[in-house]
Amino acid sequence: MNFRDGYAVVDLETTGLDCWDDLIIEIGVSVVKPGRNPETDSVLVKVDRPLPQLIVRLTGINDGDLSSRGISIDDALAWFVELTSGLPLVGHNVIRFDRAFLLEAARAHRRAVEEGRYPRRVVDEVDDLPARRFIDTMALYKGFKLGQYPAEGESHLNYVQRVLDLRTPLGLRYNLQAACQDFGISTSRIRAHRAHGDVVQTQRLFEKLREAGACS
Repeated sequence: MNFRDGYAVVDLETTGLDCWDDLIIEIGVSVVKPGRNPETDSVLVKVDRPLPQLIVRLTGINDGDLSSRGISIDDALAWFVELTSGLPLVGHNVIRFDRAFLLEAARAHRRAVEEGRYPRRVVDEVDDLPARRFIDTMALYKGFKLGQYPAEGESHLNYVQRVLDLRTPLGLRYNLQAACQDFGISTSRIRAHRAHGDVVQTQRLFEKLREAGACS
């Protein structure tokens, strides 16, 4: 993966875990360019259903927040594409979770444009969200802890699937908070399960993994 022009970190908050039925409620992005401090921002996304109380408790986001400050998913996708255009996309469990939600949102966006509910196409699931564009820090961290590195010629996608499918030794946790704590990355003053805070932590973790040689 070429990081000459930088990379972008992405994180989503959603109404649940099923990309076919649940919806994105927040998108966070941190854009990292050489010689510049990361630029981090997030947007809330309106949804057409009440939020589950579990999600409200987990994220602190409520229906009033989405109603007053949320934007449409189509506008959120346009914002995301503009910020991250041409950059590798880094995230924690990004290939199995965040990319799946982005793909489904992009398909729904395509239907909205075809049906005249949105004026223009802003994201394409094939051109803008190919698997080769994504880098998964969850797999990189788990592989690092298990001493499992990409085989010669192995794509990152295949590496991610192989490593995340490996049986996890008792006591090994590789969620974002655990990985950050293991690398000595402070989690104070960071709101967990909010996209803005999670992209900050993921960016710091990714740089630690690069320094440790876990990412080629």
